[in-house]
Amino acid sequence: MPVSTVQVEDGVKRELFAVAAELQSKLGRRVSLSEAVKVLLDAYRASRRDEKRMLLLFGCLEPTPARRLLREIRAEEETALEHATRKRDT
Repeated sequence: MPVSTVQVEDGVKRELFAVAAELQSKLGRRVSLSEAVKVLLDAYRASRRDEKRMLLLFGCLEPTPARRLLREIRAEEETALEHATRKRDT
C-alpha cells in the first residue's frame, strides 16, 4: 500500500502519538500512526452519524409544546438574569 507524508504541528503530532500509545495499551499490540488516524476518523464519522440520527428525532416532537416549553425556559432565564443584574448594580 502506498504511503505519503502528512505535515502536522508539533502539538498535533504529540497528541497523535498519545492516541497511538493508548491504543497500543488497550489492544496489547503495536499500533501504527496510520491505524491511530483510522480510529480517529472512524470515531469522527460515528459521531457525525449519531448527530444526523439525533436531528431526525427532532421531527418527532410536536412543535407547539416544544416551542412553548422553550419560551417558558427562556423567560425564566431572562428573569433570573434581570434579578442578577439588579443585585450586582445595587
